[in-house]
Amino acid sequence: MSRAFVILAAGKGTRLGGEPKQFRLLGGRSVWHWSLETARRLRREKLVDRIVLVLPPQMTPALPNGAIVVVGGASRALSVLSALRACDEDEVLLHDAARPFASVPLCRRLIAASTGKNAVAPLLPEANALKKIEDGRIEPLDRDGVYITQTPQLFPRAALRELLENAAPRAEFKDEAELWLQRGGTLDWVAGESVNFKVTEGGDWEMAQKIAGEGEIRTGLGYDVHPLVPGRKLILGGVSVDSALGLDGHSDADALAHAAADAVLSAAGLPDIGTLYPAGDEKFKDADSMALLRDALAKVNAEGWRLEWLSAVLTLQTPRLASWKEAIVRSLETVLGGGRLSVTFKSGERVGPAGDAQAVFVWASATLRR
Repeated sequence: MSRAFVILAAGKGTRLGGEPKQFRLLGGRSVWHWSLETARRLRREKLVDRIVLVLPPQMTPALPNGAIVVVGGASRALSVLSALRACDEDEVLLHDAARPFASVPLCRRLIAASTGKNAVAPLLPEANALKKIEDGRIEPLDRDGVYITQTPQLFPRAALRELLENAAPRAEFKDEAELWLQRGGTLDWVAGESVNFKVTEGGDWEMAQKIAGEGEIRTGLGYDVHPLVPGRKLILGGVSVDSALGLDGHSDADALAHAAADAVLSAAGLPDIGTLYPAGDEKFKDADSMALLRDALAKVNAEGWRLEWLSAVLTLQTPRLASWKEAIVRSLETVLGGGRLSVTFKSGERVGPAGDAQAVFVWASATLRR
């Protein structure tokens, strides 16, 4: 199933005032560029084949690396049509550029819910007390069963194009999911994300700036080594890898989780895992190192820090880990968050303890912000 990620950035954004919001600088890059980075991550995971950026005719920048640019129309429907005509993939993810914080895990959920014939949208239950004003009277409005719709929204491309070509520009709808439902299509949904809000007015912009703000940035380093021995499990990033040799240690000896924990603790200026979870303490005997990583990150978060990026390099002669990479990354993401890490595996090249399959070495760096 081929798929395109469409970034809709052709609107005027008049409610915020001044320069169109999608072209404002947020954290040192244009608002639309945040969505482009999300799309690029999806493409690296082979979940997206093409990226389409829809811009107004007077604002077409240099071609972004790995994306095609199309000119939008006078309405949202015409802008979407321009994008659909520029690609031939089976499905499209349509995303508002004014939502800069849509995550990779959200997109994964949308894709997983697709049958190839249905549409899928992210929804959030309305948490606020609601009122309506009618004939000058304020009345309570029941919020039960009321949901906020977000983007990206996923559609079969050809079916949506046909609907828009028959409807535009006459039909009235607030988003493509509304048109899809009006025409009797099946719409499924996944849980949305509160941080995936749309920048519409001044308060939204202030919130986006706080989330993306530079603040204080620190980088920390982590390192761990464990010997390989028979009779032990080889656990890396919380994943049990098929191997005749495993890692020896007081806990489950997950060297990847240990190095990651030390990296985030180092960046926050906190004690290392040997101090926080000492090998001499029996309560950490055979401990789940992913639980220790989760606790370490909680301590870091309690100091006001949030993880921006973690990069780890692991050196191991055998077994080969390429086929395990996706499972290991997904496992680490359950603790560290989606789209926040890179893991690289290196051979020991038959040099030294790593090359002789005597040990595993892991180096990690973490970038924190507050």
